[in-house]
Amino acid sequence: MSDQERIDLFDAIGRGILKAQRELFVRSAKLGEKVVFADEDGKPIRISGEEALRRLNEAHND
Repeated sequence: MSDQERIDLFDAIGRGILKAQRELFVRSAKLGEKVVFADEDGKPIRISGEEALRRLNEAHND
């Protein structure tokens, strides 16, 4: 596998992960569910799906 093929593969994987996260957060927001994240210290925190989606959008300028 060439370097460019590896770069393309990792880009595709990253896009797939982002898409899956977005779909999960949208679903959670619609159902009024919470999602679990780790804070800066690695401790689990629960936030609403709406908040998770807002943070994801801010982080990716959507």
